[in-house]
Amino acid sequence: MCEPCPVITAELDSSADPSTIHELLVDVEAWSVWSPHVASVTAETRRIAPGWTGATRAFFSPGATSMIVDDVRPDGGYTWHSTLGPWRLDYDNHVAASGDGSTLHFAARLTGPASTVIERLAAPLSALGQRRRMTRLARLAELLERHTD
Repeated sequence: MCEPCPVITAELDSSADPSTIHELLVDVEAWSVWSPHVASVTAETRRIAPGWTGATRAFFSPGATSMIVDDVRPDGGYTWHSTLGPWRLDYDNHVAASGDGSTLHFAARLTGPASTVIERLAAPLSALGQRRRMTRLARLAELLERHTD
Protein backbone atom coordinates (compact mmCIF):
# COMPACT_ATOMS: atom_id res chain seq x y z
CA MET A 1 0.00 0.00 0.00
CA CYS A 2 1.38 3.41 -0.94
CA GLU A 3 1.33 6.26 1.53
CA PRO A 4 -0.02 8.68 0.55
CA CYS A 5 -1.70 7.18 -2.51
CA PRO A 6 -2.79 9.47 -5.35
CA VAL A 7 -6.51 10.04 -5.21
CA ILE A 8 -7.00 10.98 -8.84
CA THR A 9 -5.27 8.83 -11.41
CA ALA A 10 -5.83 8.09 -15.07
CA GLU A 11 -4.02 6.25 -17.84
CA LEU A 12 -4.35 6.55 -21.58
CA ASP A 13 -2.60 4.82 -24.47
CA SER A 14 -1.51 6.82 -27.51
CA SER A 15 0.07 5.96 -30.83
CA ALA A 16 2.35 9.01 -30.43
CA ASP A 17 6.00 8.64 -29.52
CA PRO A 18 6.77 9.47 -25.85
CA SER A 19 9.19 12.22 -26.94
CA THR A 20 6.41 14.04 -28.84
CA ILE A 21 4.11 13.94 -25.83
CA HIS A 22 6.95 14.95 -23.53
CA GLU A 23 7.73 18.02 -25.65
CA LEU A 24 4.10 19.15 -25.33
CA LEU A 25 4.23 18.56 -21.58
CA VAL A 26 7.35 20.66 -21.00
CA ASP A 27 6.44 23.53 -23.38
CA VAL A 28 4.38 25.98 -21.30
CA GLU A 29 3.07 27.72 -24.42
CA ALA A 30 1.41 24.44 -25.47
CA TRP A 31 -0.44 23.97 -22.18
CA SER A 32 -3.50 26.01 -23.12
CA VAL A 33 -3.89 23.92 -26.29
CA TRP A 34 -4.10 20.52 -24.58
CA SER A 35 -5.26 21.78 -21.18
CA PRO A 36 -8.09 24.13 -22.10
CA HIS A 37 -8.77 25.29 -18.55
CA VAL A 38 -5.38 27.09 -18.57
CA ALA A 39 -6.14 30.72 -19.36
CA SER A 40 -2.60 31.98 -18.81
CA VAL A 41 0.89 30.97 -17.70
CA THR A 42 3.41 33.37 -16.20
CA ALA A 43 6.96 32.05 -16.35
CA GLU A 44 10.53 33.16 -16.94
CA THR A 45 11.18 30.40 -19.47
CA ARG A 46 9.04 28.62 -22.04
CA ARG A 47 10.43 25.17 -21.22
CA ILE A 48 10.21 23.65 -17.75
CA ALA A 49 13.11 22.05 -15.89
CA PRO A 50 13.61 20.90 -12.29
CA GLY A 51 13.18 23.89 -10.00
CA TRP A 52 11.16 25.81 -12.61
CA THR A 53 8.56 28.07 -11.04
CA GLY A 54 5.62 29.76 -12.62
CA ALA A 55 1.98 30.54 -12.15
CA THR A 56 -1.07 29.32 -14.01
CA ARG A 57 -4.52 30.82 -14.02
CA ALA A 58 -7.54 28.74 -14.89
CA PHE A 59 -10.33 30.40 -16.85
CA PHE A 60 -12.66 29.87 -13.87
CA SER A 61 -10.25 31.27 -11.25
CA PRO A 62 -9.86 34.91 -10.24
CA GLY A 63 -6.23 34.36 -9.28
CA ALA A 64 -3.17 32.44 -10.40
CA THR A 65 -1.81 29.30 -8.75
CA SER A 66 1.92 28.99 -8.22
CA MET A 67 3.64 25.88 -9.48
CA ILE A 68 7.04 24.37 -8.78
CA VAL A 69 8.51 21.60 -10.94
CA ASP A 70 10.16 18.95 -8.79
CA ASP A 71 11.52 16.61 -11.45
CA VAL A 72 11.64 16.25 -15.23
CA ARG A 73 12.23 12.79 -16.66
CA PRO A 74 14.03 12.60 -20.04
CA ASP A 75 11.17 12.12 -22.54
CA GLY A 76 9.04 10.96 -19.61
CA GLY A 77 7.08 13.89 -18.22
CA TYR A 78 7.48 15.64 -14.90
CA THR A 79 6.32 16.02 -11.31
CA TRP A 80 5.26 19.31 -9.81
CA HIS A 81 3.46 20.75 -6.84
CA SER A 82 1.43 23.72 -5.79
CA THR A 83 0.56 25.03 -2.35
CA LEU A 84 -2.31 27.09 -1.04
CA GLY A 85 -2.32 27.89 2.64
CA PRO A 86 -1.90 24.62 4.56
CA TRP A 87 -2.62 22.43 1.51
CA ARG A 88 -0.19 20.93 -0.97
CA LEU A 89 -1.22 19.43 -4.29
CA ASP A 90 1.29 17.05 -5.90
CA TYR A 91 1.02 16.06 -9.56
CA ASP A 92 2.75 13.45 -11.67
CA ASN A 93 2.38 13.82 -15.45
CA HIS A 94 4.19 10.73 -16.72
CA VAL A 95 4.65 9.30 -20.23
CA ALA A 96 6.38 6.02 -21.07
CA ALA A 97 7.00 3.92 -24.17
CA SER A 98 4.39 1.23 -24.68
CA GLY A 99 4.05 -1.03 -27.70
CA ASP A 100 4.02 1.14 -30.83
CA GLY A 101 3.38 4.34 -28.91
CA SER A 102 3.14 5.47 -25.35
CA THR A 103 1.11 5.36 -22.16
CA LEU A 104 0.26 8.53 -20.29
CA HIS A 105 -0.29 8.35 -16.55
CA PHE A 106 -1.49 11.37 -14.61
CA ALA A 107 -1.86 11.37 -10.83
CA ALA A 108 -2.75 14.00 -8.24
CA ARG A 109 -2.68 13.97 -4.43
CA LEU A 110 -3.79 16.58 -1.91
CA THR A 111 -2.34 16.78 1.59
CA GLY A 112 -3.29 19.10 4.43
CA PRO A 113 -6.22 19.66 6.78
CA ALA A 114 -9.36 17.73 5.78
CA SER A 115 -7.63 16.71 2.54
CA THR A 116 -9.37 13.31 2.47
CA VAL A 117 -12.80 14.97 2.55
CA ILE A 118 -11.81 17.62 -0.01
CA GLU A 119 -10.38 14.96 -2.34
CA ARG A 120 -13.56 12.86 -2.15
CA LEU A 121 -15.68 15.90 -3.01
CA ALA A 122 -13.41 17.12 -5.81
CA ALA A 123 -12.35 13.76 -7.26
CA PRO A 124 -15.21 13.20 -9.77
CA LEU A 125 -14.84 16.60 -11.44
CA SER A 126 -11.04 16.57 -11.19
CA ALA A 127 -10.85 13.08 -12.71
CA LEU A 128 -13.06 14.19 -15.60
CA GLY A 129 -10.77 17.16 -16.26
CA GLN A 130 -7.68 14.97 -15.98
CA ARG A 131 -9.01 12.48 -18.55
CA ARG A 132 -10.00 15.34 -20.85
CA ARG A 133 -6.51 16.88 -20.69
CA MET A 134 -4.84 13.53 -21.33
CA THR A 135 -7.05 12.80 -24.32
CA ARG A 136 -6.38 16.23 -25.85
CA LEU A 137 -2.63 15.86 -25.20
CA ALA A 138 -2.49 12.44 -26.85
CA ARG A 139 -4.56 13.51 -29.86
CA LEU A 140 -2.47 16.66 -30.35
CA ALA A 141 0.75 14.63 -30.27
CA GLU A 142 -0.70 12.13 -32.77
CA LEU A 143 -1.81 14.97 -35.06
CA LEU A 144 1.63 16.60 -34.89
CA GLU A 145 3.31 13.32 -35.85
CA ARG A 146 0.96 12.76 -38.78
CA HIS A 147 1.51 16.34 -39.95
CA THR A 148 5.32 16.03 -39.88
CA ASP A 149 5.42 12.66 -41.69
